[in-house]
Amino acid sequence: MRIHFILASLLLTTTLCAQKLPKKKKAAPKQLTHQNIFNQKMRIPVQTTLADDVVVLGRSFLKSQYPKSTTFKTQYKKDGSVELQPIEKEVLVINLKNFDCVTFIENMVALAQTRTINPKSFDSYKKNLQHIRYRMGDIDYAARLHYFSDWIFENEKRGVIKNITKQLGGILLDKDINYMTSKKDTLYGNLADNATYVAMQKLEHDITHREKWYIPKENVEDIENQLKDGDIIGVTNRLGGMDMAHVGMIIHINGQPRLMHASSQFHKVVITEGSLMDYIRDKKAHTGIMVARLVEAKK
Repeated sequence: MRIHFILASLLLTTTLCAQKLPKKKKAAPKQLTHQNIFNQKMRIPVQTTLADDVVVLGRSFLKSQYPKSTTFKTQYKKDGSVELQPIEKEVLVINLKNFDCVTFIENMVALAQTRTINPKSFDSYKKNLQHIRYRMGDIDYAARLHYFSDWIFENEKRGVIKNITKQLGGILLDKDINYMTSKKDTLYGNLADNATYVAMQKLEHDITHREKWYIPKENVEDIENQLKDGDIIGVTNRLGGMDMAHVGMIIHINGQPRLMHASSQFHKVVITEGSLMDYIRDKKAHTGIMVARLVEAKK
């Protein structure tokens, strides 16, 4: 009996000790850098056309998260009032982890362009992104293509895209563009700098008086069959002073043109469940679309 008791005690002690042994911590997964992500995307098989390549790249970023806003900073004063602060000096932001609707399009086009050249370097991608994002490629707050109709205008001039809105039956968009300067005290801290404000005011004047074509909401369904994968869609809206409220690209699912976009509603990159027309129809603020088609890179 004594031997059995000792054996039982030893077994219990061994069991308890085994339970108390600390568990080995799993090694934290290594965080991918933006260059790591770039390298991964360069290994995806290149498609026949630039437009198809943009779509394939876009699909590879589905569920990527929508970024937190960095448009402005606020500082609370002792009296409780809020003072708008400018963000830091303008730099070329490289972010392949988070996208808003515009940066999603910019990055997919820049990545696809980079895949048409050798070497497919990270520096080449950054140069492509810089020239897509800024007027004349100048990294400056006032030179950034903040308004998407201006983005289309400038990137058509440099041969990146072709604005096909007019040929699809578009009509002139008669609207004053001044949203940024009208919100300088509440949303756009960088416009506190007088030179930047004056430059933005002049730009808004130019955009306002420039011919801008759009396809009214009620006519979008009529032209859906003319849209191709990779076509860039700018969604016009009722908001005063703003040209477009949202941007995405066309992707056909079961023959139906849908919108692949970085959604602020779903906080990630998604493909609409319904057609482009369904998406436009469901939002009362939407008034129509502009359409830009990618131009194939010269070989």
